[in-house]
Amino acid sequence: MIRILLKTLLLGALIISSTPVLRGQGSTTSSMNGTITDSNGAAIPGATVIAVHQPTNAQFGNVTDATGNYRLSNMNVGGPYTITISFVGFESFIQAGVYLDLGQTFRLDTELSVDVTQLEAVEIIATTGDIFDGNRSAPETVVNDYTIQQLPTVSRDLNDFTRLTPLANTSVGIDGAISFGGLNNRYNSVFIDGAATNDYFGLASNGTNGGQTGISPISIDGIEQFQVVLAPYDVRQGGLAGAGISAVTRTGSNELEGSVWYLVGNEGLAGKTPTDTGPRKKLADFSNKTYGFRLGGPIIKNKLFFFALAEIQRDETPQPFALNDYLGDADAATFDQIADWVKTPGQITGSDGYEPGEWRQTSNKLEGEKFMLNLDWNISQKHKLAVRYRYTKALQVGPDRSTNTEANFSNSGQTFPSIANSGSIELKSNFSNSSNSLILGITTVRDDREVTGQPFPSIFPLMTERTVQPSFLEANRFLMPTW
Repeated sequence: MIRILLKTLLLGALIISSTPVLRGQGSTTSSMNGTITDSNGAAIPGATVIAVHQPTNAQFGNVTDATGNYRLSNMNVGGPYTITISFVGFESFIQAGVYLDLGQTFRLDTELSVDVTQLEAVEIIATTGDIFDGNRSAPETVVNDYTIQQLPTVSRDLNDFTRLTPLANTSVGIDGAISFGGLNNRYNSVFIDGAATNDYFGLASNGTNGGQTGISPISIDGIEQFQVVLAPYDVRQGGLAGAGISAVTRTGSNELEGSVWYLVGNEGLAGKTPTDTGPRKKLADFSNKTYGFRLGGPIIKNKLFFFALAEIQRDETPQPFALNDYLGDADAATFDQIADWVKTPGQITGSDGYEPGEWRQTSNKLEGEKFMLNLDWNISQKHKLAVRYRYTKALQVGPDRSTNTEANFSNSGQTFPSIANSGSIELKSNFSNSSNSLILGITTVRDDREVTGQPFPSIFPLMTERTVQPSFLEANRFLMPTW
């Protein structure tokens, strides 16, 4: 059954690769290469190289060619790995504690000795991200799990970490937008586990699905590593003129582990308003709450693993109306009178009354739910299968903000629901002289907009001569008997 499945998937890969339209899939794996020689510097052909991913016991192996070179492809990111290099008649070489970054090609050259000798302790110091590295395909920045856990994040969004790239610019005048190399953020490509996560409609400032509501496409606690590359010549990464942003999510291991979190922010944890004149004021009441859990572990030890995550977000941001700064003649009693008038049935022809909502302070609300499920199957030493599914739902209620020339009731805004489903299947295969990574992904996004209240004309009280521009045309004036 497994052989039939693999043959079917490989045949599908050949059919897909024969089509004239090619799209980037982002980076989801790491690799390793090097040269094996003897003590005289002569190449050792046929030496066995085995890399074991300790958390899952997944094995990646190959043998050296006639020139002593080897390559291991489609390796899991992270680690630790234990590398074993052996050949008949030579001492085996073992190196533990090797960690791989997303998209990295780790080089390990080894000299095997024919003599059985007691070796002195050797200290090996490795530095990731060196500027001059022949295994790199482009300028890149890798953010690993340790960095994600250590760095502070306010929005819990991808851009809190991708801005670590030296060519990143966050001062582009748009909330949540980030550009690379001076290009508009809409020229970036974003991939999560190889599935496209771009906002292809092009209106979200953060460039990802659901971004118009203010929600991030994935929980930060589900991310294993980020990679940001600029102008790559890797065939797997394309469809970008700015930056290629790739992220891989966490996987289960042989140990059952998980965590829970509860994050809260409110006016008591925030500073007072900055001002050059007058006393600083405390912020209006607001509430940001995020809570969730993640759990990963084995289904079949050394063979099949799972990882699940769920997160709920509840944010409420106040939009108070500064009546003292209002340039119109209307006062609080006038606005209350307007509200009572439109609520009364029969005041407006054909209307049973309309509920305009509150005018003193409106609130921008965001409700989000995120769910993720990952399955990883070590089919054999040559084949690994990964299945990914992500669900992100957001509901944003955004009343129009009042200004010193315009007062808005809470039902004057819009309700914006957004639902994104994303799934991918990746088959990683390593053969003696070649490797293949087949990724099949699908992403569906449903964005909608609805008015918060019932359809009703906007009401603008008459302005005084201090107004530079009238708030409405005289022909569209809505006359009411009381004012």
